[in-house]
Amino acid sequence: MNQKSILFLFFLSLSFFQGISQIVSTESFDAVTYPPAGWSIKPTITPTNLWRRQTSPTTNPTTTSHSGAAVSRFARNATAGTKQILVTRSIDYTLRGTSAANLDFWMYRDSLAAANYDTITVWVNSTDTLDGTAVYLGTIARNRSISIPDTQAVNGWYHFVYAIPVSFTGNTSTHFIFEATSQTTTAGQGANIFIDDVSFDEFPNICAGTPNVGSIINNTPLICGGTGSAALGLTSPITGILGVTYAWQESTTAAGPWTAVGTNSTTLSIPTISSTTYYQCVVNCSYSGLSYTTAVDSIVVSTNLPPVVTTTPTSGVLCPGSTGVQIIASGAATYSWSPAAGLNTTTSDTVIANPTANTQYIVTGTALDGCTDTSVVNITLNAGPAVNITAAPNDTVCKGTQVVLTSVAGGAVGNIYAWSDGTATRRDTVVVTSNMTLSVMVTNAAGCSLSDTINLYTTPGANFGYTNTGNTFSFTDSSAATTTSWTWTFGDGNGSTNQNPTYTYSSPGTYTVTLIIAGTACNDTITKVIVIAPDGLNELADGLQLNFFPNPVQDYLNLAIEGQLIDAVTIRNSVGQNVITFSNTDHSQLVKISAASLKAGMYFAELTIAGHQYPVKFIKQ
Repeated sequence: MNQKSILFLFFLSLSFFQGISQIVSTESFDAVTYPPAGWSIKPTITPTNLWRRQTSPTTNPTTTSHSGAAVSRFARNATAGTKQILVTRSIDYTLRGTSAANLDFWMYRDSLAAANYDTITVWVNSTDTLDGTAVYLGTIARNRSISIPDTQAVNGWYHFVYAIPVSFTGNTSTHFIFEATSQTTTAGQGANIFIDDVSFDEFPNICAGTPNVGSIINNTPLICGGTGSAALGLTSPITGILGVTYAWQESTTAAGPWTAVGTNSTTLSIPTISSTTYYQCVVNCSYSGLSYTTAVDSIVVSTNLPPVVTTTPTSGVLCPGSTGVQIIASGAATYSWSPAAGLNTTTSDTVIANPTANTQYIVTGTALDGCTDTSVVNITLNAGPAVNITAAPNDTVCKGTQVVLTSVAGGAVGNIYAWSDGTATRRDTVVVTSNMTLSVMVTNAAGCSLSDTINLYTTPGANFGYTNTGNTFSFTDSSAATTTSWTWTFGDGNGSTNQNPTYTYSSPGTYTVTLIIAGTACNDTITKVIVIAPDGLNELADGLQLNFFPNPVQDYLNLAIEGQLIDAVTIRNSVGQNVITFSNTDHSQLVKISAASLKAGMYFAELTIAGHQYPVKFIKQ
């Protein structure tokens, strides 16, 4: 056993029995791989880096390695001022706390080229770079006669130890950096710099006691069809702890004999398995010397073919307001669905999926012999078409107005429209001719439907009422539209622009009153006929004498004029509406008109005689 092995075991044993997770790691550069695993050289120099591995014995200077088969050297023939760094792997200081930590190594100091100040400067950093955060540890001159840090009387290997600042703790990425600098004044006349047996303290999590990792996780206990693949894991794997190793084993029987299989890993991948095989995992803790063996698990290989599980549908769309998408699985004896979210059951061949987000469901079907197959169903939520009917300029417009509709965003490909009036296309306008209710059902390309309804009303427009005392009438505007101007004509050549005018007629007669309104919504016109009858019931204009009875009337109205025929009679109610029209086609001297259909109130009878009209007022009881 060499010197560094004895040193390593001494520190390891001391640390273990003291209950401290402190170990000493050593790199002697004896392995052929260089730089060693995890180490690096920066910057890269072509064609060959100056940091190199050299086997013993060495030349320039001539010596043997401090121990083992090789040393790490910095080449002798570099141009003055050339630098290159050799960086260690990551050093684990996870559990260092306030414990002392050192870096120590051996360097060969010689007497060659005394004028050349070749040096090695040592740094420590939390990264693998030499940047502004690196902490300086010390510098050593190659030539023993140069007092950096001291001088030596003879050529030989000298031991250097540096204490690491306590600020480096609680991490796994501490690095030591050896910065070599060539100061060769004449090319080819320098000397190599040799270092060997680099060692350093580490404070990792180390295992203790029995490494109980639980049991084997086997998601494929049965393989159907004669061949397949599988993967095994552990219920409680131990990771991030130094000293734990895993040895997976397999056998054709549950009792062994066992054969090593796989690698030092918490999992085992089995790319091909064609016969029933048994597995166990042996876990060792190198620091406690204890081991743990899992219970035996097996993978059974059957020649039976697995079932073929299918679903109907293979994918589905969930529309707004839907109670869910029905999915039916077939091809197996029993079924298990996952995830459970949004499903009414997870163990039936038929489920109702009503998720709150896009979800992929996996159904596992199991045949009577235990063989399984899976099928996947993707349920996608669809917001449905954008349906919100609005009207411009507004929902209440003048009769005949064209209204601009917005029912769904333009350019929606695949939409199907069903309007309440039978229209089957997207529409942008409608002409309102009467009060109407419009609804539309829009179905998008995904099959989702949404509907909306709008009520459109026509403005009643111009209207007025009136009261009178004799020949004086008070007109009152009652137009429903927002009106800004009024134009009245009273039927006798006179008019007004007041909203509510009062007008006195000069003589009895039948007059057509017209109101024209103009406003922000629309313009409109209304006409009403008023009758002003003389107070006397027997004498008409032009000296005609009317025989008019009875008044008030109940059943029949009798009219006769001596020496004249009455050609026609129009009876209007108090607001000028025609209620009875009579033509004397029999040329009777006495006109008899039924008043049975008239309600109680005042009426006006307009008599047509020889082309002239004569108004008469009467009362219906």
